[in-house]
Amino acid sequence: MRSKIGALPLTVSTYDSNGQKIDQIKAKSVNIHTDKKMSQKDDKGNEGSSVIDVDYGHNRMIHVGSTLIAYEGLKNYQDVFSKHTNINDQNHAVPILNTMYQNFKNDWSGDSKVVMIRSQLGMPVAVFAGKKVSIHKSDMKKSTQFVIDGHRLFVYRADYTVYPVASLKK
Repeated sequence: MRSKIGALPLTVSTYDSNGQKIDQIKAKSVNIHTDKKMSQKDDKGNEGSSVIDVDYGHNRMIHVGSTLIAYEGLKNYQDVFSKHTNINDQNHAVPILNTMYQNFKNDWSGDSKVVMIRSQLGMPVAVFAGKKVSIHKSDMKKSTQFVIDGHRLFVYRADYTVYPVASLKK
C-alpha cells in the first residue's frame, strides 16, 4: 500500500488534544503527502518533517501537530461505542506461533477488528469496525494506514488500539 493517499474521495478531520473535532473536509479528490517545501531528510534519507499537505479539489490545507484521520466509505462509531474497553482472555497460546500467524493473517486476509483512535492525550476521536481489517506502514512520519473492508483509513499523529471483534463480544 502506498504511503500517499492519491486522488480519492475522503473525509478528513482534525482533532485537538482533548479529542474535539477542529474541522472536517469532505471532498471527491484528496491527496495527502509530506510537504515538499518543509521536507528535512537525515543522512540516511529518512523524512524528518511532520508537516503534511492535504490537497483537495483546487485547494491545499497544510497540517502539523494535531491528530488527523482521513477515510472513505467507513462509518465512525465513536458516538455509540464505549469509551472504556475491558478484555479478559485466559486462553493458552504459544506466543511465537501466534505472532507469526497474526502477521500472516494481516498481510494476506485481514481479520474482523475494531480500530479505536484517540488524540495524542488519549481522548477518543473515532471508532471503525470491519470484517477484514489490515494495518500497513506509511512512508510519512507519524502515520499509519489501515484497509477496512476494502476502504482506506489514514491516521496521523494519533494513538490507536486495534481489537479483534471476537474479544469484545465476550
